[in-house]
Amino acid sequence: MNPWAGGRHGLVPVLAVALVALLAGTWLLSGELVEDTDPLLVAVGRTGVACAVLAAFVAARADTREQARAVLARPGRLVQLALLGFAAYALGTLLALPRIGTSLTNLVVALMPCASLALGALWFGQRATVRQAAGAVLATSATAAYALLGGGSRLDGAGLLLAVAGMLAFAWYGFLYRQHLGGIAPAAALPVLLGAATALLLPFALAAHEAAPGEWAGIAVLGGAVYVPAYLVQHRLILLRGPVFTAAVQLAVPFTVRLGEWATGLSGPPYAAEVILLGGALVGIALVTLPRLKRSTSYCTTAHPTRQGATPPDRVPRTAAGEDRP
Repeated sequence: MNPWAGGRHGLVPVLAVALVALLAGTWLLSGELVEDTDPLLVAVGRTGVACAVLAAFVAARADTREQARAVLARPGRLVQLALLGFAAYALGTLLALPRIGTSLTNLVVALMPCASLALGALWFGQRATVRQAAGAVLATSATAAYALLGGGSRLDGAGLLLAVAGMLAFAWYGFLYRQHLGGIAPAAALPVLLGAATALLLPFALAAHEAAPGEWAGIAVLGGAVYVPAYLVQHRLILLRGPVFTAAVQLAVPFTVRLGEWATGLSGPPYAAEVILLGGALVGIALVTLPRLKRSTSYCTTAHPTRQGATPPDRVPRTAAGEDRP
């Protein structure tokens, strides 16, 4: 049993709300920074700062130091997780931001439940329903139409590919993280993963343009004050409810980000077609994830139904399709 998945019933809603607020903050602040700062510097800077902040907490306790050493003991797996979950995700999304804008990049990342559904079915033995498959098609189609309209910015094929690549990398990472590091506290595993990701990103930063002191201050705030709590909440939810549910929590983030852009003057108010396509994408993702939000339980039976209230021994409970319960 996973020791880091306790107390889920009261904790999950609080973590979900906190994650939406933190992720919206990361997108808005990142979008502001990449307007004047090289995205490669933002990627390596926020990753390195988050690593340093979390490493200080790890160093202060013997139990977290021991768990961090356990992560270091498997360097091959460590590099794979750091590459997928942090280096590739950061490069893909941050390089996409100046090309296609914050709102469209975030909407592409919000397709992660659909990607997780496909990855789970293809590689991790999870089954998808017809409803979920239809939702994935609807969400992807609405996002493609949103991109063709410009999504509040100019359409850029390379930017879309970068955002999709970053999204797919993190979707794959969510499964591998829960599978291989599920018994380790996120506060102990994350600084090791972030440290490895920083090392992977450093060669890219060497070719980046210099940043002003004020821009470095913004990167420090992004990495230390926003990304640290966001990472901790995100990975706790992955352990509590799985990668698909955690991706589903981000359903509210595109609307939050779009309204935030409007409120801060980064873009004008949403127009009708934009709202319809955003809504269509999120309805599609909701069709993918709604059974998990209800946490309904179904049964595989090998005998005739019994009277109400009886639970025969040949009934094996399983969760709704796609959720891997801890």
